[in-house]
Amino acid sequence: MRTTIALAGALLATHAVAHMQLVYPAPFNASNNPYRTTPADPYLQYPYDCCGPNDRWAYPCRGYLSLLGTPQGEPTATWEAGSAQSWNISGIGNHYGGSCQVGFSTDRGENFRVATSYEGNCPHRNNGDGAEGQDFELTVPSDLEVGVQVFAWIWYNREQEFNMNCAAVNITAPSSPSPSSGYGSAASSSTSVATAAAPTSSGSTYKTANGCTCTCDSPVDIATCTCSCPSTAKRQEEQVHHKRQQTATTTATSAFVAYTDRPLMLVADDGNGCLTPKSTAEVKYPDPGPEVVVGDGLYPLALPSGNCSGVGTQAYDGSTGNDEHP
Repeated sequence: MRTTIALAGALLATHAVAHMQLVYPAPFNASNNPYRTTPADPYLQYPYDCCGPNDRWAYPCRGYLSLLGTPQGEPTATWEAGSAQSWNISGIGNHYGGSCQVGFSTDRGENFRVATSYEGNCPHRNNGDGAEGQDFELTVPSDLEVGVQVFAWIWYNREQEFNMNCAAVNITAPSSPSPSSGYGSAASSSTSVATAAAPTSSGSTYKTANGCTCTCDSPVDIATCTCSCPSTAKRQEEQVHHKRQQTATTTATSAFVAYTDRPLMLVADDGNGCLTPKSTAEVKYPDPGPEVVVGDGLYPLALPSGNCSGVGTQAYDGSTGNDEHP
């Protein structure tokens, strides 16, 4: 009986500290990393400081940034700057959600800047623990430096636990210019009504960007076009309707923000004096960056508390100290 109880207790303890890990892109020293030549790290799904003060792991990336530039640190994904991509996670316990951030470092882990913040329902609480139900979308910053960069995933699971996995990703140049260049942006549409017109048929009728319908002789001469435009009130009404449609269907995304101007990823619950909410709420990021995915609202969102202004640091080297958890 004692053996049975002890075994059951051990299994429960293992489940309590086993979580999720990044699957794609494959992180450093993961079992699915094709460039790994050493035994896979069996603790990638465990949170930092999960098993007592002697089992902390180095921030950032569990100390694996030393693999960059070596055969074991080859990129496990190739992403175009400015493109829509997806990442996923897997494990044996999704802890019924939490909040996540993903981002990049272009300076070998000195700074990790936010690409996307997922406030609540990360992992997807009702989609199981497998990678097939844990896909998340992000937009790669369009001005991200070309070359091998570090992709990072950080998760807070409502238990004041910090988990971080990192992967090398090859960033390629965007196929179209960055919004900061002005090409293809709103700035390039400030031409005259007639020159902004696009033909609506094979004849000589054109519809302009502001809703006017123009009839022009061939060859087109702007001075001789006859245009009929909707009233100002009608145009305003249409603009309001369009704005409402955008608000209803778009994830909270602000205007273009240069990668170097993006906030640093939040690092908490690692002994640095910053603590996330416990049990009753999911993290609301104090500086989430330009792209935010809002969760399902099952739990309220709450800001972290304490000293959360600095980048993540380990409070101690694994043998002594207090990680400031109550």
